[in-house]
Amino acid sequence: MSEAAELRTRLRGHGAGRLPPASRPLSRKRTFSKSYATFYPLNALLFEFGRFSILQGGLIDPFSSAKLAEMKRFNALLLLSCLSLSPALGENKSDALPETVSYYEHIRPVFQAKCQGCHQPAKAKSEYIMTDVASLIKGGETDKAIIPGKPDESYLLELVVAHEGEKHPEMPPKEEPLTDYEVKLVKKWVTQGAKDDTPENAQQKYTMENPPEYAVPPLVTSMDYSPDGKLLAVAGFHEVLVHKADGSGLVTRLVGLSERIESVAFSPDGTQLLVAGGLPGRMGEIQIWDLAKKELKLSKIVGFDTAYGASWSPDGKHVAYGLPDNTVRGIKASNGEQILFMGSHNDWVLDTVWSIKGDHLVSVGRDMTSKLTKVETERFIDNITSITPGALKGGVNTV
Repeated sequence: MSEAAELRTRLRGHGAGRLPPASRPLSRKRTFSKSYATFYPLNALLFEFGRFSILQGGLIDPFSSAKLAEMKRFNALLLLSCLSLSPALGENKSDALPETVSYYEHIRPVFQAKCQGCHQPAKAKSEYIMTDVASLIKGGETDKAIIPGKPDESYLLELVVAHEGEKHPEMPPKEEPLTDYEVKLVKKWVTQGAKDDTPENAQQKYTMENPPEYAVPPLVTSMDYSPDGKLLAVAGFHEVLVHKADGSGLVTRLVGLSERIESVAFSPDGTQLLVAGGLPGRMGEIQIWDLAKKELKLSKIVGFDTAYGASWSPDGKHVAYGLPDNTVRGIKASNGEQILFMGSHNDWVLDTVWSIKGDHLVSVGRDMTSKLTKVETERFIDNITSITPGALKGGVNTV
């Protein structure tokens, strides 16, 4: 196939339209990078390579220096127009607030990602709950946190903005602060009356004081024995039920934000329980419970869909989990700080397991692969099914 014909075939697959037949074959002096045209068709349409240009979907041979100069001027003006227009478009997009601010669509995701880990029924820091509008307005240790229609008098808005002399706002203390856009969004929502438009089926209904009631046995997605064999943790709906392993009774019910529980795991010393789950299509969550106190120690909001396959490192200092965004992640069990990110899967990551030394992590996904990652460097080593010689002796049989 001639170079011109090959070029026409490639560009046709990238939306460049049907190219007219070339008047004559291209000589070697007129060649250019085909990969550049293949993967960057817009650039290929604007740039001249050698002694011909690609313009308006066709191969145009410069018949004269005047024609060539005219084409160059056209390309330069088009490029200048794009560059001058881009900042304006970006600015409008980033600054534009919705005409009507919705709590469920706009405000909830902000608070969910940055605030609800510490302000939820199972872990209400300063006695303030931010998982529903009524509690959000009511406040905690102080009086009303939000006064609908009056953003300047709403205490919550004072907390999320850094004041003069402050490097970081008071809330959230550990997570990234709200961006200027997010603060403007909250202010506008309060100005418009702080209305609650949460759908009935998405409202937070269950707490430790008000656990779910089952008409039929729930689907069990995960269970785990404690290291001493005395307890059995069973995944339920919105909760984990901790039973005595001999079946003689229920020890406790641990109710959190996540309605779907995908994995449970006791810590190596048996004092804590790790939970992965979330609200499908809305958020993922990693929970760590103190079993003696029956308290939620850590709630880490992760991603925008359910978390899967949580596991403890052998020393109990770190936990790993998978997400539907094709990533494997690891965090510190003490504070949720991320220490591992690996994105080499091609589909949902469903389970994880640490090596005996805790220096490697194995993950499995819906892409039908098992992958090995070095924890310290966050480096993906290889698929275990085609493992690099010497990296994991025994391959799949070792896992």
